Amino acid sequence: MEFRSIKELIEFRGKNNSSELFIFSPEDETKLTFGEYYEEIVNLSNKLMNRGLKKGDKVAILLFNGLNYAVSFMSVVTSGGVVVPINPNLKSAEIEYLLKDSDAKFIITDIDGMKDLNSKELNFKLEGLNTEFGSSGELKIIQLSKQFEDIDDTINEDLKLEDEVLLLYTSGTTGKPKGVVLTNGNLLSEAENVHKGHKLTQNDIALCVLPLFHVNGLVVTLISPLFSAGKVVMPKKFRASQFWNWVEYYKVTWFSVVPTILSIILSRPIREEFDLSSLRFARSASSSLPVAILNEFENRFGVPVIESYGISEASSQVTTNPLPPLVRKAGSVGLPVGNEIKVIDENGSDLKSDVVGEVVIRGDNVTNGYSNNLNANLESFRNGWFYTGDLGYFDEDGYLFLTGRRKEIINRAGEKISPREVDEVLYSLPEVEMAAAVGVPDSFYGEEVVAFIKLRPVQKIDEKEILSFCSNKLADFKVPKKIFFVDDLPKGPSGKIQRKKLVKVYEDIQKCERGEQLI
Repeated sequence: MEFRSIKELIEFRGKNNSSELFIFSPEDETKLTFGEYYEEIVNLSNKLMNRGLKKGDKVAILLFNGLNYAVSFMSVVTSGGVVVPINPNLKSAEIEYLLKDSDAKFIITDIDGMKDLNSKELNFKLEGLNTEFGSSGELKIIQLSKQFEDIDDTINEDLKLEDEVLLLYTSGTTGKPKGVVLTNGNLLSEAENVHKGHKLTQNDIALCVLPLFHVNGLVVTLISPLFSAGKVVMPKKFRASQFWNWVEYYKVTWFSVVPTILSIILSRPIREEFDLSSLRFARSASSSLPVAILNEFENRFGVPVIESYGISEASSQVTTNPLPPLVRKAGSVGLPVGNEIKVIDENGSDLKSDVVGEVVIRGDNVTNGYSNNLNANLESFRNGWFYTGDLGYFDEDGYLFLTGRRKEIINRAGEKISPREVDEVLYSLPEVEMAAAVGVPDSFYGEEVVAFIKLRPVQKIDEKEILSFCSNKLADFKVPKKIFFVDDLPKGPSGKIQRKKLVKVYEDIQKCERGEQLI
């Protein structure tokens, strides 16, 4: 069936799949059918409209994963509003920037979130309204200082494909976060792409452990199962100690994670045997998956790992490896699903297979632009194509391989080095849980390669052994000049390692060694 809006999809499931179970909350053992979920959504939606929400109004959601989030998101979009997801871990200045830049009219949060907002001393007048509904517990609808006009009767009109539903801010690795505007059409197109790419059915049960304030968790493991009439298990956060318990107990058929989660799972001993026979596949996206991690996971657990490529500007998934028995290629992010993709040179000309260039995309799931950011739009959108900033190539079979980010390429005395190539070698060491190579300033070469490593629990290996291993695998100019052992690596909301922050860590280390004071 063709849907014209997320609202129409929810209404259809609520009425036509009413008695079928849809969502499970492991912590409190709560479960909702499609019908019960729809009732919760309508309940909160009515409260928002009675409070004065008008079509197109921005509503920030400041919550961690759980039924509250799943209900709140759908309530806003069915009311004609636009959701602005906010990571509850952000600092006050970061939250304030998002609220101001988005011109949010409401915040939906819970008691803990309200306490947190008050403690952050935001420069906003907050007027809280308690509302309780069903199994999801207590929420607060917070009205920002501006008073509203009379309720707009057009809010209950049919919503259209082109209507905005999501204003999703990127992590801002190159400056202030950019607001990605996504529509009903974008999200529905993406849900269909995921549905087709992973052959989802109403018999599938997804485990959602990625944050719903990020597009991977929200679209791939909430909206896509809704589209497929499947089921979702939604714990409040990822917990390695409970992960396989959830898979076994709920008979999970697939899950979507990031490479760092796969690394964490592999680093933790399993003290008992679990029945994983229900699992069809494990999905990895949001950042490059080291081949060594893929192979170790498949060999240890007997579950095929499907690497996909997704970005916020495309509502998440752009390409994916096919499911068995079709060919999966380790190191590749797979084939396009529902998108047009090209690899081009600096002049915009198409490149032949096996030649590295910039990846550009277009499709119904791709945003039309950033909010309030003319420069970013001019830089990223040209002739109907979105320029991703990712570098890669197609092989002769049409599989896409990513080699890195254009802005992260290391230039050592004119030699261009992909950090991912160094990462792959480091991850092939069994002692390594996480690794990231970065380019740092060097007075002689311009830039030099260094690497940060987090070891697996109780594992030991020294810098000399790592550098010797790298020397046997990499050309001399690619071998890191220094290895830094750390307790953890900085990661963004999606779990992607933030290399730019590691460069800052390196610079701070150099200052300390010179006896300079850190600012």
